[in-house]
Amino acid sequence: MKGKTLSFFDRANAVVTRTLPLKSVRSRLERPLASITFDDFPKSAWTVAGPILDRFGAKATYYASGRFCGVSEDGIDYYDAEDLRAAYRAGHEIGAHSFAHEKAPLVSSRALALDQARNSAALGEILGAAPPASYAYPYGAISPRSKALIGRAFATARGIRPGVNAGRIDLAQLMAIPIERRCWRSDDLRLLIEAAQARKGWLILFTHDVCDDPSPFGCTPAMLTEIMERLAAAAIPVVPVKHAMAEAVFGARADDR
Repeated sequence: MKGKTLSFFDRANAVVTRTLPLKSVRSRLERPLASITFDDFPKSAWTVAGPILDRFGAKATYYASGRFCGVSEDGIDYYDAEDLRAAYRAGHEIGAHSFAHEKAPLVSSRALALDQARNSAALGEILGAAPPASYAYPYGAISPRSKALIGRAFATARGIRPGVNAGRIDLAQLMAIPIERRCWRSDDLRLLIEAAQARKGWLILFTHDVCDDPSPFGCTPAMLTEIMERLAAAAIPVVPVKHAMAEAVFGARADDR
């Protein structure tokens, strides 16, 4: 999980890019929604977080990088093929997080396209399913060029700019809130839930590993449980990104399908 802190170059690119909406649509949501997402797909995001989500009847989006399959790196055990199949069979969404997990602005357009194709093929070989519809930018790094390429290739692309997706939303750079031990504050969650309720907005939250002693970019089971309890108390459904997108764009409620 090295390189999660954004450099000045990354931050400057992000500022410029978010002022250039690529797939701007007006949300048709008539109720607030939430999506819980996991970047990189550490094994604990399934073995520990999966039962917590199941307890609340929630489905998440797992953004998987092909190169992490079966790998242990920097003290983190990542998903294997059976974890991927089990999460998919349980009704969770498997999204894309590139294959090589490199910062998109530093990769040529051709290499970026080839990498996405390789990742889709790797995930498809395991799942026997259609290519992912949802994407998360590795490290949250984004540029106008990479945003245009990714935005055309996927129904949605999620960044790491904090905020509630409401009103006009950019499907090529969805806003998201970190659930990370290094910056977790319970009061912030209360305010975000209130904002989502008031604006009938889409709240996307993201984390990495889930364990009692997580990385700075992960969370504890207690943190995830608190989030789920608060969302349940606020009567905010937790659905995969692709389902929330369908409801926001087309008015198609996931629980009606």
